Amino acid sequence: MKNGQLKPGYNLQIATNSQFVLSYDLFQNPTDTRTLIPFLTMIQNTFGYLPEYIVADAGYGSEQNYMAIIDDFNKTPLITYGMFIKDKTRKFKSDIFNTQNWKYDELN
Repeated sequence: MKNGQLKPGYNLQIATNSQFVLSYDLFQNPTDTRTLIPFLTMIQNTFGYLPEYIVADAGYGSEQNYMAIIDDFNKTPLITYGMFIKDKTRKFKSDIFNTQNWKYDELN
């Protein structure tokens, strides 16, 4: 890094159930969003099974991941998107400059 920082260029993924580690894998992608689908594929190939509900934190939330879980794995994703908590605040909902709060005018 230009500023002297050292950052890891890898990402460890761990699948658990009742606090027991079921599977793990190491990826060169430093972001969670890019590792979820290869990790789920590895689990399915190894065990031949995935649970009905895929639960992960907001770091894994992306449209690509949601669609792959639904379409490719035929499972239900329980993953919030990155702005989920902020979207629920009163300040966010009442901000007139936020394009998500603008009303859609079908006629114009």
